Amino acid sequence: MFKTLLNKPLFRKNIALPQYPLTVDVHAHILPHIDDGAASVEQSIAMIRGLVALGFKKIIATPHVMSGFYDNSYEDILQSLSLLRAILKRYQIPVEIEASAEYYLEENLFRSIKRGEVLPFGSDRKYLLFEASFIEKPNYIIESALRIQQAGFIPVLAHPERYISLNNIDTLTKLLFSGILFQVNIGSLTGYYSKQAQEIAEILVKKNMVAFFGSNCHNESQLKSIKAAYDLPYFCYAAKENALNNSLLEAQTPVWSTAIYAKI
Repeated sequence: MFKTLLNKPLFRKNIALPQYPLTVDVHAHILPHIDDGAASVEQSIAMIRGLVALGFKKIIATPHVMSGFYDNSYEDILQSLSLLRAILKRYQIPVEIEASAEYYLEENLFRSIKRGEVLPFGSDRKYLLFEASFIEKPNYIIESALRIQQAGFIPVLAHPERYISLNNIDTLTKLLFSGILFQVNIGSLTGYYSKQAQEIAEILVKKNMVAFFGSNCHNESQLKSIKAAYDLPYFCYAAKENALNNSLLEAQTPVWSTAIYAKI
């Protein structure tokens, strides 16, 4: 269960902030030759080394799955994971790699769910990461998330701070209370994507509305913006104390609840 920051200072004076607040990255495009992420095994290794240097002990690979653009099947992703694991073992890189996916919100996703061919993450394999069109209407996202819930999964919206149609706190709160969890990109907090995305990400963090943080790393150049976020005390506190990332290293993953938002 999250520790609510509502009506409390975000962090105490003189608090000892951890150098590396996160141990698990839930959103990274590190599998080679499969989407717009790593274009080669060498790039995969370089990205993983950079993430390990930032304190990550587990990285969940989340390649795009989008009809007509990234037609990655369940089998394709697992095969790529197996290859990457073998290479990491050869190079003796101390990191755990798992595979999930970043599913585009479309009918093909629900057909895959029906066939049992999706890759959720978490120790109980219940969290399903998804993205939508950047101009998609909130009601469509909510209706689709309900279908994901009815299938037995917990919907996790990737980078909500980047959606044009979700750029106000009332809309985001509505999504939250519909059972959608938020995964914020770490780089958004440093302005990597846009000033607007940065402002929304800051609001989500400060209102304790972030269930997961993710690097959304596609290449080495993004590592700089991710590292820069570690200089932000409010990010370090929220990542260490309130996000669920680190719990994914444990046998039991606590289920996040919207109950703490009753006073928003």
